[in-house]
Amino acid sequence: MQVQLAGVSLIVMGAWAILNDYDTIVRYGLWHNFELPAFIAVFNAGVGGLMVAACLKYADSVLKGYATAVSVVLTGILSMVIFDTTLNILYGLGIVNVIAAVFLYNATDLEKKVF
Repeated sequence: MQVQLAGVSLIVMGAWAILNDYDTIVRYGLWHNFELPAFIAVFNAGVGGLMVAACLKYADSVLKGYATAVSVVLTGILSMVIFDTTLNILYGLGIVNVIAAVFLYNATDLEKKVF
């Protein structure tokens, strides 16, 4: 499935590159100005994609939802710390909701403790 998606994206992005930058590609080549920072960014995206594929293959559907929610929360917090982004009260309530859902999902014998 991922190979099919990658194939379609190669065709679409290849056509886009030819339409927009045909003269530059012909003059300098396809890899012009593709230096170490660009390589690191592509490598990081590739490794991240493989990690996501491994998680989706071995995790159950509920856990996938919580992993997605936790990643959104961590991304928001990291963007606040690194980029000085301002988060509003709804984002804070979402964080509380995600943390509560993760704790409730991982709780054992919750019915016995409540009743």
